[in-house]
Amino acid sequence: MTTLSDRRDTADRPGDRPPGRLAGTTYLLRLALRTERFTTPVGVLVVPVLYLLTAASLAPLYPDATSRAALADGSAANAVFRILLGPLRDTSGIAQIAVWRVGAFALLVVAIIVAATVTRHLRGPEATGRMELVRAGAIGAAAPLAAAAITAMGAAVATGVSTGAAAALAGVPAPAATFLALQFVGAGLAATGVAAVVDQVVTTSRTAIATSAVVLLTAYLVRGIGDAVGGLAWMTWLSPLGWAERVDPLGDRAVSPFLACVALCAVGLGVAAAVVRRRDLGAGLVQPRPGPPVARWPISTLGVTVRTMGASLVPWMSGAFAYCLLVGLLTDSIDDLVGASGATGDVLRDIGGGSGAASSGLVGALIDTVLGIVAIAASGAAVSVVGHLREDDRTGRAEILLATAVSPVSRLLAAAATATVTATLVLLLAGVGLVTGAAAVGGDGPGVVDVLVGAVSQLPATLAVAAIAWAAYGFGRRWIAVGWAAVVLDLLLGPLGTLIGAPQWLRDTAPHTHLPADVGAPVPLTAAFILIVVATALLTTGSWALRRRDLV
Repeated sequence: MTTLSDRRDTADRPGDRPPGRLAGTTYLLRLALRTERFTTPVGVLVVPVLYLLTAASLAPLYPDATSRAALADGSAANAVFRILLGPLRDTSGIAQIAVWRVGAFALLVVAIIVAATVTRHLRGPEATGRMELVRAGAIGAAAPLAAAAITAMGAAVATGVSTGAAAALAGVPAPAATFLALQFVGAGLAATGVAAVVDQVVTTSRTAIATSAVVLLTAYLVRGIGDAVGGLAWMTWLSPLGWAERVDPLGDRAVSPFLACVALCAVGLGVAAAVVRRRDLGAGLVQPRPGPPVARWPISTLGVTVRTMGASLVPWMSGAFAYCLLVGLLTDSIDDLVGASGATGDVLRDIGGGSGAASSGLVGALIDTVLGIVAIAASGAAVSVVGHLREDDRTGRAEILLATAVSPVSRLLAAAATATVTATLVLLLAGVGLVTGAAAVGGDGPGVVDVLVGAVSQLPATLAVAAIAWAAYGFGRRWIAVGWAAVVLDLLLGPLGTLIGAPQWLRDTAPHTHLPADVGAPVPLTAAFILIVVATALLTTGSWALRRRDLV
């Protein structure tokens, strides 16, 4: 654990005055910067890297003014795209189109990353008891809030500056790139104020992050309705993300919406500081309800696992359903969205496996592509279950459970069963979302059974990826990062392998290369069986290693 040391302003000597409200902020800020030395740089680089990759991928799709005009009349005019990305302001070049394609969704991503940064340094230490140790020294009541806010705002500024620099590098004019940076900084500042208030309301870091994400997602949807529905443009002024969007780097380049984001940040921090003075350390304005005096069902290792992890797995499932529902709403206009760019259809077929949509054209290619990406997300959901095991080990909750008649191996097997069910539900709900959206707009495409079978048929490949994390946990909780690396590599070498030009022998190392989404085609049973055997072998290896190591 990183500790505060070399403190020269201690107030425990006779005659010393109590520390001021901001005393010790410098020490907490140094501690925050040290603990964020890996997480924050990664978060800062997400959007600029995404922007550069998007610009590179769009260049062959819209090489001339005609194809860009078709984009403006097709995708950009579609209501669903306006909800997701906002209005397309400028089609003069690929760099400008990439700004729109990254768009409002990237503002949401930045806002959630910044909000999570606030919570990691404010509510997180309180929930684990570390803040009680810190506040036992000469640390003022408002110092943790100040340090968390400065860290988050620094991350927002760094994200904005790096995104603006990436846009300028891609060809966006300097004035527009500057306002693009302000746009992302404004979204991050608004999220800082929101998260600071949310952290005073709830009592656990997990609930705080989820609540902040829900608030920001609601703001994103309100903005989207204002962009998509004629006569409701005023609704964008009800959303902090709408304010950030109205900075409009490729259009009006307004400063007043950015100042509104700054004001929200200031008000949120002021409210949070006032609440901090009046609440107990570790408490919140909304106290959690006590649990029932007795268990409502027979206690088992699997039941405890589901009970403790279930709430955190719901966003994976609901997110897959909502995303696929939106995609399903596009199936009736896919030809208009692709327009004259045949390269876009080729890209869809490549990501979808190249052969999955022969019978239903672009609609089938789109469904295969989406289900292939969702299968990777299902792997991430399964790996996150193992991440909860690591968190329980670190906080001591695992010791309480293992003090009973529960073995480490049975705990791992219960987590693997929970991960399997979670991955299955993510895939099924994705299929249901696609079918529901397509039915709502009367789009053509594969049948319901074909879509659901195509989704679930990827489960063996998904579990083979997740099993890498299960095996890694058996050798040590720090090795779970190997599981997340496997998820990323599976995405790059599986669905995206053709696009990045990976050689076939390298693509063959990705489980989803052998079991891609191929709606309406026979399931390759041999490949599925081999992947199930691989997943079982990895789980067995993890169980064997877990028996031979200490908990920590």
